[in-house]
Amino acid sequence: MRILLLNGNTSESITEALFAEARRHAGGETEIVATRCERGANVVASRAAEVVAASAMLEAVAAVDEPFDAVLVAISFDTAVQALRELLPVPVVGMTEAACHVATMVGSRFGVVLPGERNAAVYRERIVACGFEPRFAGMRVVGSSAAALYADPENALEAIRIAAQALVDEDRCDAVILAGAALVGLHRRIQADCPVPLIDGIACGVGMLESLVRLKLPKPRAGSYAAPAPAQLQNIDPALAALFACPAVDRTHPGFRTEGDHDHEY
Repeated sequence: MRILLLNGNTSESITEALFAEARRHAGGETEIVATRCERGANVVASRAAEVVAASAMLEAVAAVDEPFDAVLVAISFDTAVQALRELLPVPVVGMTEAACHVATMVGSRFGVVLPGERNAAVYRERIVACGFEPRFAGMRVVGSSAAALYADPENALEAIRIAAQALVDEDRCDAVILAGAALVGLHRRIQADCPVPLIDGIACGVGMLESLVRLKLPKPRAGSYAAPAPAQLQNIDPALAALFACPAVDRTHPGFRTEGDHDHEY
């Protein structure tokens, strides 16, 4: 199976870190391929930047020429997850929603450690939107911003450990999510010092998508995630216009591109 890792940030180094973590957790028969946005913020850290990223992410997916069986949205705001589920016939999972699902499977209450105070409200909104509010016990912020934390994660390890322990001691959390690309993979460095599971969204997302692909569930033909009616969009990337004109085309088949489609590399 082939999982497309889609980074909503434009940063190449962040994409490489996410890709490496995904490959670490993928099964032997799973191939991870990665793409990122060509326009937008280097590190998405606001609602405004997320709006730009959502459009760029749809363009990035439309530009992928090789077939894929699932999409892992590798931006911690889970940007464009719902839109991609409408347009594509393959499973789509966001890294934060995947982490929340796993956290509720290993404990009753969970908390979140996240980078940057400004991001806290957006993470809370995402957790509530996914229906996890009854199990969500609290959050702790480390670092001044996601960009600053990503630039020097080594110096943040102790702060992350302290924040995770505070969620256990003060908020009675049974599991702690380390949210965001800036914290990807760091759970392994401090798990031995934490008395509850530390949850990484990329690791959870890969495992969840592998299971969903094996289940071979059909694309909904009714309801809010059924393919939308074909639409003609003006003055946008030709590959994205083609996706809107023919949504839910089978992208797992090697011949899913039709003659005349716009070609891109990723």
